[in-house]
Amino acid sequence: MEKNEEVEEIKQKIIICVIVFIFVIAIGLVFVFNRFGVDTNDVIESLYDRENMVIFFTNNSGSCDTCSMVEDELNNQGVSYYQFDVRSNQFSSVREWLKINYELEVPAVYVIEEGAVLYNITNIQNQETIRSFILQNNVVNFSNQE
Repeated sequence: MEKNEEVEEIKQKIIICVIVFIFVIAIGLVFVFNRFGVDTNDVIESLYDRENMVIFFTNNSGSCDTCSMVEDELNNQGVSYYQFDVRSNQFSSVREWLKINYELEVPAVYVIEEGAVLYNITNIQNQETIRSFILQNNVVNFSNQE
């Protein structure tokens, strides 16, 4: 009779371990999706709400040589923006919403007013190009509007 009690106790411990494991995995997935999916979800929500914003399209796979240069310049100029990875599952929805019917060359910066493209620049190759775009289109003031 004691062997059955031991077996039952081991079964209960295994069940508790499985429940704790599933709980830890679920919490971990929530943190991962919140960390890497925030801008993507914010962009979609902002488009549906027809908000004004600046979107920096990038490719986080490492194949974009000038993306970090553009990101640094946006930060140095004080531009508030959303970073959006073109490899995201939601990229096709964003392209459709913004009526981008061509291949988007990264890095790209799009200025969105009330859910529609106001200004954009794609395939940025040097710092002077992005700096000129920011200054000529007054992107800093636009991006910091409430």
